[in-house]
Amino acid sequence: MELSKHRATASMAVDSVPVLPPELISEILTRLPVKTLLKMRCVSKSMLSLISNPQFIKTHLKFSINNQQFTYHKLLFRNFDDENSLSYYTFSLFPIPICVKPQRIPTELDFSCEDLFGDRYRILGSCDGLICISRDILDLFLWNPTTRKLKKLPSSGINVSCEHDVDFSYGFGCCTDTDQCRIDYRIVEIVRKEHSCINRYYVSVYSLRSDSWKRIEEYPSIVFRDHSGKFVNGKLHWSAEDRVSDNKSTFFISSFDLVNETFGNVALPGPEGEFFDREVGCSGGKLCLFCYFENKTDVWVMKEYDVVESWTKIASIPTKDYEAWPIFISRDDEILVHESRSLVWFNSRDNTFTRPEVRIRCDAANNLGLYNESLVSPFFLEEPIDQ
Repeated sequence: MELSKHRATASMAVDSVPVLPPELISEILTRLPVKTLLKMRCVSKSMLSLISNPQFIKTHLKFSINNQQFTYHKLLFRNFDDENSLSYYTFSLFPIPICVKPQRIPTELDFSCEDLFGDRYRILGSCDGLICISRDILDLFLWNPTTRKLKKLPSSGINVSCEHDVDFSYGFGCCTDTDQCRIDYRIVEIVRKEHSCINRYYVSVYSLRSDSWKRIEEYPSIVFRDHSGKFVNGKLHWSAEDRVSDNKSTFFISSFDLVNETFGNVALPGPEGEFFDREVGCSGGKLCLFCYFENKTDVWVMKEYDVVESWTKIASIPTKDYEAWPIFISRDDEILVHESRSLVWFNSRDNTFTRPEVRIRCDAANNLGLYNESLVSPFFLEEPIDQ
């Protein structure tokens, strides 16, 4: 009798628990970290179906990118303590605590891939949680470090096995097909071969949706000075040089529209004396320019895209016997800088440096990459993430 009453009471309690509408459940889940969502796939088939739904993945990505606390913004780098192994590490970009106690060690990612073993590789860029990586000559990979999905891309078909004077430039970004309004992720590969003082160019575009390459026949005969293009406003950008003659060159930013697949130019800010090099950057969705001098690095931000008058110099980072590569610019114009295999914060308001409570050993800026945690798959956009 007592057992029956207990069961009846329990049944009434369960029945009295309100059932949340699917819209509210989805709204709650979009605010959870990716790793939590990956664990929740095992709760039920309906939960798996929801988390794997392409529309949910897009909504979660949008919330992640627009998160004002930068909770899902990460810095990825390779540790060079052991040059014979390939280890990726990551930590949250914000908050990066200032060093007031023994340094914190970043999290090593659960990653293993024989294809990426070795030193001859670089991080080419990131978009929507996907990292584009190159190894040796023309070997490309797309990797989501949060879901641990890795895809080796097909070859573009450019034969450079016997070439010595070859330059490569890449770019990685996303676009929306204007006809069918479908999102696609694309990689631009620019190969420059030198034959008897004559440059030959090969420009190819890879589409993740079609998993194939296509050749671009119309392109400018210029020198792309950046190996990795920066994705801003639907276009990829490289620092470029047009060698008018042996003694004269014109410098500018070359852009490539991922939808129209056409090249264009973006004007630089006014000249400021002799410099060693220029590099295009991106932070907060804005185009940046880093000018390297003998004793400083100037940081420019284009406040309004493609408006040359909106170029604003926000900082001059003093340097001595090392190079300073800006990585990230905060809303308060604080700049995260990679120098001498370590990280420092530069405060542009009072020109002071502070060292974060994060220990890294990374010898070059092309072994660093910023990304947002996401559920986006490097295989096919409509592919469920559990496959």
